[in-house]
Amino acid sequence: MPNYFYSIVGFVGASLILLGFYRTSIGQWKNKAFWYELDNFMGAGLIVVYQVHTHAYITVVLNVIWCFVAFRGLVPFAERYQFGGKKKPIRRRR
Repeated sequence: MPNYFYSIVGFVGASLILLGFYRTSIGQWKNKAFWYELDNFMGAGLIVVYQVHTHAYITVVLNVIWCFVAFRGLVPFAERYQFGGKKKPIRRRR
C-alpha cells in the first residue's frame, strides 16, 4: 500500500484520541463514557498500525498499552449486554 495510506491511518487515529479528549474536556462526555473509551481504543489501534509501518517500535509499546487500557474500559459496557443485543435485567438491592 502507498505510504500516504498509512499517514492517513495515523492521522485518523490521532484525531480520534484528540477528539475524545476534547469532548471530555468540554464536558460533552465523561471519562468513563462508552464513546470516549471506544475513541481511545480505535485511535490507539490505528496509531499502532501507522507506527509499525514506520518502524517506530518504542512508541508502539505505549499505544498497545493505551489500547489495552481502553479495551478494559469497554469491558463493563460489554458485560451489561448479553449476546443478541438484549439487556440483562437489573438487580435491585433490598
